[in-house]
Amino acid sequence: MGNAVADQALTGLQNKQAHFSIADLSHYIPEPQFSVRDGVAHLRRQGMTITEAQVEAFQRDYGFTQAPFETELSVEEMIAAACTPLLDRNSLPIQVLMFVNGGNWGLQHNLFKPLIDKYDTLRGTDIYSIGKQTCASFHMALRMATHLFDASRDEGAILIVAVDKLSVNSHKLTEFYLCGDSASACLLTPYGAGHKTYEVFNQDGYVYDQSNVEGVALFNTTFFLGIRGAIQSILKQAKLSLDDVKLIIGSNVSLKAWETVAYLLRAPLEKFYVKTREVGHLPSSDIQYNLSQAIAEGALKQGDYYITINVGYGGFMGCALHQY
Repeated sequence: MGNAVADQALTGLQNKQAHFSIADLSHYIPEPQFSVRDGVAHLRRQGMTITEAQVEAFQRDYGFTQAPFETELSVEEMIAAACTPLLDRNSLPIQVLMFVNGGNWGLQHNLFKPLIDKYDTLRGTDIYSIGKQTCASFHMALRMATHLFDASRDEGAILIVAVDKLSVNSHKLTEFYLCGDSASACLLTPYGAGHKTYEVFNQDGYVYDQSNVEGVALFNTTFFLGIRGAIQSILKQAKLSLDDVKLIIGSNVSLKAWETVAYLLRAPLEKFYVKTREVGHLPSSDIQYNLSQAIAEGALKQGDYYITINVGYGGFMGCALHQY
């Protein structure tokens, strides 16, 4: 910190009660990989012209190389693979399960039936489906958790389950990113040890399909400024500066995007933690996976403040401030 104003800001935040804690994380990442060149070959077979220079530029500038590709497990089995380790470690009753999905699987209770049958902690759990905020849906789940815990802090835990399985190869590689299959589980509790969450910020989208030409143009021209604005808003809510934050854990969108945001914020690129090269874009689980990796790699230490931010197509955005 180094000045009285920063010290006072941190003291105020430490005296503030967190909305909830991230108590545990677990994920399932398939071993088979779908590469950029696999996607290009598929698109070329469909008649699309893609030059080698375009492929090389996509890999160099955006940072995508490969992404996990599920070839055997069903969506139901992927969910079980992600949730089982977490549920085995925790015995808290789950009051609410929030199902985050970018594939519009909808609210299908049968997806969770094996888990409900196996774990007493899931008996009587209310299940909600969240997906309309596209890739920013995880932070919408955090926002809902904030309201639920603020209303009652004695109702048990909240489990956020996310899954993506893109069965159509042409959906895996787009003009802007390479998508991967994955599933994740995130346990929230109103008290106790874990990552304290102090602020959650959400921005609704304004583009819902490609027919809105003006909206698409606005989204493209304000994309980077929107990310900068979300980060600045969450810092303002917490009365912190960017220097007080150890990491910004972002979506696995293009590396070029985060380079641009770092420039706009006048922040070092090292402050941004993403796993674009390693796993590509995991639409519903980028943040959960990246956070678990940051902990495993020692990029976050006890007491560090960090920001998570999801960027969704059409202007949807989610951002939160946490303390490890």
